[in-house]
Amino acid sequence: MSDNNHSPNEYHQWYYNTEVWLDVRYLGVPCYKSVSDMWNYQEILQELRPSLIVEFGTRFGGSALFFSVTGRAINPDLKVLSVDIGHEDVDARVYQDPAIYLQTSSSTDPAVALRIQSMRAHAPGPVFFILDSDHRKEHVLAEMELLRSVVMSGDYLVVEDGNINGNPVLPGWGEGPSEAIRAYQERYPDDYHVDTEREAKFGFTFSPGGFLIKR
Repeated sequence: MSDNNHSPNEYHQWYYNTEVWLDVRYLGVPCYKSVSDMWNYQEILQELRPSLIVEFGTRFGGSALFFSVTGRAINPDLKVLSVDIGHEDVDARVYQDPAIYLQTSSSTDPAVALRIQSMRAHAPGPVFFILDSDHRKEHVLAEMELLRSVVMSGDYLVVEDGNINGNPVLPGWGEGPSEAIRAYQERYPDDYHVDTEREAKFGFTFSPGGFLIKR
């Protein structure tokens, strides 16, 4: 990165390639994200005031804890559903949070949609969704397809890690979230509005093209 003028992409590549994001922690729990994205998320939550947050991809649980603590500061009745194929790495502090519900399954399992529908029925209001599990195009596209039955007008969806495969990091990784978003938009062009203003707010994001509002 230049000592003088540098582009957002240069900073993005520095942030990603130095792997400083692997040392991001929330209340001591690892949370592999861009910190500016996390700040953006709390601003979205303040505006949306969701009753439920659905996260695909738990890992250590740092982001689930972030969403629970931040979300309940806005709506004390908020619940967080975090879905992953395994929860062996989840920090004990996450289990101690009564608002976090962990579901051990594939994020493309139809049972996940049924669980979301059930939780929505008991907690009416907007939902914030975030996809951060398997980053392969086919998987992300399947997740977005699954959510079609549960996402309602006004809900917010973030598809993370569209920055890989040269957008601008990890060139040659292969088709991933960005390609999944484009494929979805080709199939269902009227489903989402792309929140380009929110995406651009802090200069770079791990989720280019992935800030989506259900029409």
